[in-house]
Amino acid sequence: MSDVNGFTTGNGAITSVDLAGTWSFTPKGRSATSINVPGGGWYKQGFTDVNEATYSRTVTVPNTGQPQSVWIEFGAVNHQATLSVDGQVVGTQTTSFTPSNFDISAFAAPGTTHTISVNVKGRYALMNGSQTLVPDAANWSEAIPQGIYRSAALRVYPAVYVSDSFVRTSVTNQTLTYDVSVTNTSGSSRSVTLTGALASDSGGSFNYPALPSRTVTVAAHSTAKVTVGPVAWNLGSASYWWPNVPYRAGYRAQLHKLSVHASTDDGRTSDAGYRFGFRETTQNGEYYHLNGVRVNFRGDSLQGADYDRIDNGGKGDAYDTLPGFLPPSTGNGGWPQAVDNYQRLNYNVVRIHQEPGSPYMLDVADEMGLMVIDETAIRGTCSCQDFVAGHDNMVNHARALTLRDRNHPAIIRWSQSNEADLSTFDSESFEKDLYAAMNGNDGTRPVSVDTAWNTNPYPNMLNGNFAVFSHYVDGIGAYGEALPSLAGRPEGEGEYVWNKSNTKQGFEWFATATAAKRAKDASDLRPYTLLSGWAGFVPGVRSTDFVPEEGGHPVYGEDNLSAPWSNPQIQRIQAAFNPVAAIDLPYWSASGVSDQDGTFPLPRAVDTYSYGKTITRNVTVFNDGFSDTSVGFTWTARLDRPDGVVIASGNEPLTRAGRRHPRPPGPVDHEVGQHHVHRLGRVPQSGQRADQRGRRCHRGDLQRHLGSRERRDRPVRRHELLQ
Repeated sequence: MSDVNGFTTGNGAITSVDLAGTWSFTPKGRSATSINVPGGGWYKQGFTDVNEATYSRTVTVPNTGQPQSVWIEFGAVNHQATLSVDGQVVGTQTTSFTPSNFDISAFAAPGTTHTISVNVKGRYALMNGSQTLVPDAANWSEAIPQGIYRSAALRVYPAVYVSDSFVRTSVTNQTLTYDVSVTNTSGSSRSVTLTGALASDSGGSFNYPALPSRTVTVAAHSTAKVTVGPVAWNLGSASYWWPNVPYRAGYRAQLHKLSVHASTDDGRTSDAGYRFGFRETTQNGEYYHLNGVRVNFRGDSLQGADYDRIDNGGKGDAYDTLPGFLPPSTGNGGWPQAVDNYQRLNYNVVRIHQEPGSPYMLDVADEMGLMVIDETAIRGTCSCQDFVAGHDNMVNHARALTLRDRNHPAIIRWSQSNEADLSTFDSESFEKDLYAAMNGNDGTRPVSVDTAWNTNPYPNMLNGNFAVFSHYVDGIGAYGEALPSLAGRPEGEGEYVWNKSNTKQGFEWFATATAAKRAKDASDLRPYTLLSGWAGFVPGVRSTDFVPEEGGHPVYGEDNLSAPWSNPQIQRIQAAFNPVAAIDLPYWSASGVSDQDGTFPLPRAVDTYSYGKTITRNVTVFNDGFSDTSVGFTWTARLDRPDGVVIASGNEPLTRAGRRHPRPPGPVDHEVGQHHVHRLGRVPQSGQRADQRGRRCHRGDLQRHLGSRERRDRPVRRHELLQ
């Protein structure tokens, strides 16, 4: 039970009682039956036409032998829960995909037994006409979890206890600061002294700074916040949290633990621990930076609502019940394997899209160095959520998600809404409220919004850490190479490829369109969505297991792709997303649209050259790593085939002068675009008729090797090399 809500939440409970198991369940207007809690919610357990129901069971409150505070805590409730103890209403909370916690101390004395009941209204019980009043993520998915899910527990805390800590790290200032919240549930004021200690949580050895103590007076039945720091952090870049770029099997990011100890003036104590990573992510004009180094986000969006449609003992709550999102089990590598698949594809980021991820998923991303864009469940695509009548529910959800997740170093940006600009209920003032809810409860990360095709629907949102990423600049289901531009803000595209992503042709665009857009110096590129092309990147998922948002079935799954890393399409995606890549962009672009079979290159698009002709090719070299300003570049041109006769080759070190940055452990890199022109010389004669017939010159095996010089964070300008 201690880590059910993740390693970043503290959990200062003295003792816990797991409330998982069989509860009484009474759907509105029906007779009582039973249900498993959490069990993935009621939809997964076959109650597919229920919109409101009441859960109940008895609980016995432990007696810890000291003044105590007693809470009923649910990992998630969708959406409105009213909890009662022995028929007395404790309170009502409206949530979406985030915890719902109730203080029952005044209703449940130590050692006593009580009946608790929870009336829960699902999304369709909270409507204004045909619109929901709560952010319900993907309205098109029937299997979004409803009711109580994820976890259920009774937890006992000291009467005065550490209820939260928020760790803030600054690479720029080389400091650590943390805010501690102390809650006093007793009937009298208390003086509380706070101390803290730091330790490694992932095996590193560091000489951590001592943390100063603080004393605060906390009034009865209230919570006080105490700020500790800034404290100097002089542990070097090896202590920083870095993503797994370039991909290294078995990589583990550096994490740390803050232990907080509270002592009250009556001799009682409270302890809580919080895991964190030392890192800083910023938006600087047109570019993002991680730990002072420019970072370009290259990845995709994970749409959990698609996986909710898999019938795994019922449909729904994939993130908490489907083996591919859980810890490794017999025959299934679980979520760690899915993250490794992302990273092996050379994805460095994933937007957990519409349906927020579980704490476990975020913990694994922290550990394995996968950057995450954490998105709310606020969606405007069909005007299915009422942002006006449901305004407070939407804003409170954004705030709750931020408070739940802000200690995760993997989260490098918040996404406050998805395609809200299509909604008749959207407004700039609403988006400003969402921004304030997220940035106001964090302030250490950039915030963005993914819009449909409006590149700047909120012209007065001029906050320096706010950006807009639009979708489908080239049209829905169309191949294209365009990139939207917004002066002074990071450029990129949040979705492209859909609704062709479940075809072999569209799956090819993940590589070809990305390479073309990448050449335009994009800060963020996320085609949509990998699961429609390769559902089996989540272990155990077959292509026939679900119908994705666009219909049909995914192209590949475990049933028809047993060796994904030998698949040519996946290999091309790896190449297109490779942090250090050399790409003949005109060659890729000529076959970029591909065909229904995902062919690359298209035979008709491959250049042919007559004997004796001098050939000049442009090759673009990218460096999206985090450590070097130099790469070693080698190229080879072959006749007719990628394994044909070598007709020309070259080797050139490419260097961009720039300021040095603190070096992360291991050979990690950072991105820049470079352009080189290579004259291959005369095409040699091959075969008896070579002087009469054209020849194809393949560039498919251009190779690149990483240098080990200094790091850089801005584009290398075009120059020419003649060979």
